[in-house]
Amino acid sequence: MMHEKHLAWAVALAIVASVPRASAHGGEDHAAPAAPSAASTGTEHVVSGETAVFSVVIKYPARKAEGPLPARVYVARADSSAPVEGARVRLELKGGLTFAADAGKTTAAGVYEVALPAAPEGATANGVVSVEAGGDFDLVLVGDLRFGAIAPAEAPAGTTPGREVPLGALAAAAGALAVLSGGIGYALGRRSRRKPPAPTLRPEDRSTLSQVAS
Repeated sequence: MMHEKHLAWAVALAIVASVPRASAHGGEDHAAPAAPSAASTGTEHVVSGETAVFSVVIKYPARKAEGPLPARVYVARADSSAPVEGARVRLELKGGLTFAADAGKTTAAGVYEVALPAAPEGATANGVVSVEAGGDFDLVLVGDLRFGAIAPAEAPAGTTPGREVPLGALAAAAGALAVLSGGIGYALGRRSRRKPPAPTLRPEDRSTLSQVAS
């Protein structure tokens, strides 16, 4: 269990690390927040955002909603990546799904949970997470949350279905094989057209020829 918690935090922090640093919204004049990011792992949708105070990652199932979707919200300090415990975390969604609720604490440090209502397949909602902890308060933009199953990736152009070998490479290999086969056939043909070596006369054959010549 502890290994799974550490692994989940490692993945969450890796996502946050790819987001540029930004700044807070807490009353002071700071720079603009970092652009939110989104990704899909095949079984989960992942969105993230960061300010100068907090980093937030949200993970939720990438499947057709047949009921509430459990979502995990990871909250860390932006300057140290330390998990934020005992915070008040609230998620708000607007767009294809309108929703607002507090995320409950879990036994894992910095990990909170919230149940998302069933959303229409393919719906998209813009998310904002408010975090209040240790006298700090900030709003973290996490961008668009997409709902529904993830469509299988299409094969790259120029590849055969079920394979990752480009058709051009297959054609080149076939051409090389044809050239090689032609070269072998040419060599065998030349070898078959060579004149047979002159016969070697035995001593008795030489004496017979001498008698005939005389």
